[in-house]
Amino acid sequence: MNAQLLDRARAAYRAGDFSAAAQMFASVKDPTEISGGVDHLRGNALMRLGLWRDAAESYDRALADVSYGKRGALLTNRGKALAAAGDFAGAVESFTAATQDSSYATPYKAYLGLGKVLFSNNDIAGAGTAFRSAAIDGTNPAPASALSQLASCFIKLGRPDDAIESYRTALDFIGPRDDPRSINAGLGEAYVAAGRFNDALEAFGQATADGIYQLTFEQQQALGRARETVGPLSDRTSSAGSVSAGVDPLDPLGQSGAMMPDPSNTGFFTLSESELIQQDRQEMKVRRRKRHIGRKIVVTLLFVIIVAAVGLGFGYTRGLGVPSQGSVLTDLFSAVSDGRDVSAFLDPALSDTAKAEIASKVPAGSKPTIESMDQSMTKSTAKVRVVLSKSGVQTYSVDFVRNANHLGWAVSSIKLEFNTSKGDSPSSDSPATQDGANS
Repeated sequence: MNAQLLDRARAAYRAGDFSAAAQMFASVKDPTEISGGVDHLRGNALMRLGLWRDAAESYDRALADVSYGKRGALLTNRGKALAAAGDFAGAVESFTAATQDSSYATPYKAYLGLGKVLFSNNDIAGAGTAFRSAAIDGTNPAPASALSQLASCFIKLGRPDDAIESYRTALDFIGPRDDPRSINAGLGEAYVAAGRFNDALEAFGQATADGIYQLTFEQQQALGRARETVGPLSDRTSSAGSVSAGVDPLDPLGQSGAMMPDPSNTGFFTLSESELIQQDRQEMKVRRRKRHIGRKIVVTLLFVIIVAAVGLGFGYTRGLGVPSQGSVLTDLFSAVSDGRDVSAFLDPALSDTAKAEIASKVPAGSKPTIESMDQSMTKSTAKVRVVLSKSGVQTYSVDFVRNANHLGWAVSSIKLEFNTSKGDSPSSDSPATQDGANS
């Protein structure tokens, strides 16, 4: 093995030159030589380049090195690559194998990938089982995402009461990378399905209060139904808190009379309601936090937003501006699609080469939607969902800075993120972590 070339390959990976890194990793060793670490890193570089099939093959070669270990991380990465390449059966097989690796330190990553693939293939019961496993995994630092996706499964299964409790629990476990707007929007949809229209209007109001989150088509329909049923906002009274406390969407009976038990019980979705009700409710251990910290945070944020609307100066420190981040992003994508100059929407401090690189990353004819955003006075970072012109969805991370007049915003960088529909970021359980790179 060429140790000097390996060091150069690692350096290229750390610098973000994934094309050069992939080529050098391929040349580090003889084709017949087995090295799980090298093939693992090469697979990660290929994932960053969007070469899903090649990445899966590289992970296969790494798996052949039994002495290397890291089987769970490799299988998870392989599942993400196969899912992005459209091989959903192979992805399910790989994710499932990863969850069975007892030495895998972060199995929730495999469960999340498995749940997303199963959900996209309309196996809602299987997806719910996977998301539940991801939510209760003790190594999962951010269970709110898995809980909200579990709630989506409950909605599909016609169990809105359980969906409500899943969303409420997700709000209790909200983290810095989670978007409470999206969770509140899902909660509003669940309230409508349960016939609780006053609560639905309140949840939708919290989701859209700052004008950043855009409701999906289904959520817009649910909001319209709630408005038609309740009438003018001034005539309604909230019935928030009408759900009895001590209801856990992860395991116990909900108001629907159904439950989400241990995932090892593969037939739990076929259990009869009478069988479920026979469970001893008195022995249930409720795991929901008694102090609704997440809800208090949401109320505090709403108060801050109201104060910001009164004082423009304070609003500026909260990341508000004209044009806004969403307006600039939409105009940038439109300019690329129309073949117009994009300089007006980009950071003026960027070089012409950097501006051209950003423009090249924007798919022509696509439409962006900001799903979540971290804001500050001078910088903002948004997670953007982009619907491609010929079908398909991609997720981007977009950075914004203040524009030349310091009143509005301009795009400073665009990075493609990876998920199971278009390629998730590879798992971080690889030797690249010691080099400061994601794996």
